Amino acid sequence: MQEGLYAIVGSEGRGAPDSHACIGDAAPFAVVAPASESEVCALLEYTHAMRAPCVIAGGGTHLPHLTPPERAWWLLSTRRLNRVVDYSPADLVLTVGAGMTLQAVQEILREHHQYLPWNPALPGEATIGGIVASNRAGSWRYRFGAPRDRLLAVRAVTPDGVAFKSGAKVVKSVAGYDIHRLLCGSWGTLAVLTEITLKVQPLPQQFDAVGWRASWATLAQTLDELMTLPLQPDGVSVLALRETPGDWVSAQSLRRVDALPDAESAPLNYHPTIASAGSPQSMPRIPIHAGATVLERPPVVAPLTTLEPQAEPLLQTEQDAPAPYILLEFSGRAEGVAWQIEQVRARGYPAEPVSAAMLQQVRDWLAPRRHALLLQILMRPSDIADAAARWSELTGVSALAHAGNGVLYVAADESGLTDALVSRIRALEAKYRVLNGADWLRSHSGGELPRMALTEGERSLMRQLKRAFDERGILPELSMM
Repeated sequence: MQEGLYAIVGSEGRGAPDSHACIGDAAPFAVVAPASESEVCALLEYTHAMRAPCVIAGGGTHLPHLTPPERAWWLLSTRRLNRVVDYSPADLVLTVGAGMTLQAVQEILREHHQYLPWNPALPGEATIGGIVASNRAGSWRYRFGAPRDRLLAVRAVTPDGVAFKSGAKVVKSVAGYDIHRLLCGSWGTLAVLTEITLKVQPLPQQFDAVGWRASWATLAQTLDELMTLPLQPDGVSVLALRETPGDWVSAQSLRRVDALPDAESAPLNYHPTIASAGSPQSMPRIPIHAGATVLERPPVVAPLTTLEPQAEPLLQTEQDAPAPYILLEFSGRAEGVAWQIEQVRARGYPAEPVSAAMLQQVRDWLAPRRHALLLQILMRPSDIADAAARWSELTGVSALAHAGNGVLYVAADESGLTDALVSRIRALEAKYRVLNGADWLRSHSGGELPRMALTEGERSLMRQLKRAFDERGILPELSMM
């Protein structure tokens, strides 16, 4: 069968079953990268007849969330489906192959002063198909919504090798069922995405972020007040991170205010998600464009460069829970962004500028493979403060919350893989996903992964959809089911 797969895609479509193609300890017997939709159809038609399971991967950043098939399986990589199919800057509509990385798409859009308001982890590896399939937008979901909200149409292939199209390249469409939005968030368990059409938007004039250390006692009240202020932040995050070895920024650097000599040379509007690769210091300023106005006619405020740096570290070095750190991200016109930051400071919060390097590392901290165990827990935004405090009390456990969206990420290093952590997960009543560490959790839970808290109706609907698209079980199951 391996040779039959390779015969369809040729020598350039052969891949190596490296660590990024594995799900835990399970490795595929073949890694195949088709270059066209017709090759995807041929591959699936060929293996469907033999009932050979298949796992779909883009950059492979979130493969650990899937449950590997029990039988020998092969991996379909979309990395060669990486061309721009159609782009109409005047209409703000872009169609690309599912294998294009987010960073590559942002570079194309930036030439026309446009961008996709998504900031998931590892944009240089994460593909558009993978982002849509997992419906993850990062912290910017608070203001701009999820990928599902920008999805206009897709082309996809069913597990038996039949290509189909859903949606249209217009914002308002009544062309049939919204199958494309059903696939958004299906994690590649229903069909293989080959082409994706999205609405993009004008690039804002300015990107800025501020943050400060809070206390657990006042965190809930602080978040509640921030949500009621007349602000439009891109994201509202809470960090309770323990220092880890490797390339994670030190506690001191999280509190540093970068030296910004003047408004013309300082890259205040730089953001790593939409910029090309390279150090922040070497990046040019993003071209000014009339983006969405946050508030009309804001008052003039003092530049951020007048703030004095503070030496107080963000993270505690004791063994108890790390102190929470609040991070706010803004974009829009320069005057509007500055006005919003001033409103935060006027409430008495010591909001300090956050460097692009820190934003990048906070964003990439959510890459599943960098943690021994990573959970995504869904809850009411009002419960975030209490939940983050309770989880971060556990040894070796860190928490990062997209507070405005009610999404809490809990990560454990090797020292945090304890019976106390297993007991806490077993007691969860909220919906959650195991993004990494499912094998360890399964081995410490009597051989079965603690299931997501779904109602019987939700579970029944998911099973019916799975059978309708994939009766033979060619594509994988989610760990939550």
